[in-house]
Amino acid sequence: MAPTYLTKDPVLVPATGYVFVAPEGTPKPTLPLDIRNLRTLRESVGISWASIGNTSLENGISHESEGDEAEVLGTWQNPALRTTTPPKIYTVTLALADFTIETYKLYYGGGTVSPDGSFVIPSVPAATTKAMLIVAVDGDRHVVEYYERVSLIGAEGVAYDPAALSEMPVKATILGGQSGLGEISPVMWGKAVAINPPTLTSVTPISAAPGTVITLNGTNLTAPLTVWFGVYEGTEVTTTPTGTQATVRVPTPVETGDLAVQVRVETNFGESAGQNFTIDQTA
Repeated sequence: MAPTYLTKDPVLVPATGYVFVAPEGTPKPTLPLDIRNLRTLRESVGISWASIGNTSLENGISHESEGDEAEVLGTWQNPALRTTTPPKIYTVTLALADFTIETYKLYYGGGTVSPDGSFVIPSVPAATTKAMLIVAVDGDRHVVEYYERVSLIGAEGVAYDPAALSEMPVKATILGGQSGLGEISPVMWGKAVAINPPTLTSVTPISAAPGTVITLNGTNLTAPLTVWFGVYEGTEVTTTPTGTQATVRVPTPVETGDLAVQVRVETNFGESAGQNFTIDQTA
């Protein structure tokens, strides 16, 4: 199915997150992703993408930008004649928590494995170029960042703290690709979420004064539910567990006199067609 982006409450609390790498130039997987668990997510992104494993809970994933600030250039006649556009370098810092050969290679910039399985730190480190995918998950919603080419190498030293998980900070410098520096999605539902837009079949009564509570009938009338009377938003909306009925208080328009409007309902999954209604201000 095509992605359905949130129209209401498009906020994100990234309770969990995943980072994948692949050979540079690997295309972005088809969105939305199946984020129910790590197994379904692995299947959804495809076999080309490999998880980098655990990352820091405390430090998360941080985005930074480096570069000179824009400068205003001018003349005596026009003090603000032109603004410079200095180059910006964007980076993403990952705190890797898995001590594996693959994470060692990302941190140390290459390297080999000795016969006893130990990692041999290279004398001349070289950044690794990969494609990178970041999936931030909030329940049944998620945001996906895709970078066609990033350069990965260790950022800071590794500390062994007896009271915390040890971390290997790796900085990914975004190099860009065929379509700009990268791509980031709006907040979207997971692939397994059933997308059911609301419908509005009737409004009772079909005419009422401002402040009156009226009843709406339809399907998928679930919270968060917004009810529009033309350009005016209804207040005190309540819904039923079945999603077939809701109540709303008629708003007070700016205009005087009777006002013919279309009543529509809106949820995170879409918007209904309108029903005729009159805001009665002359009774």
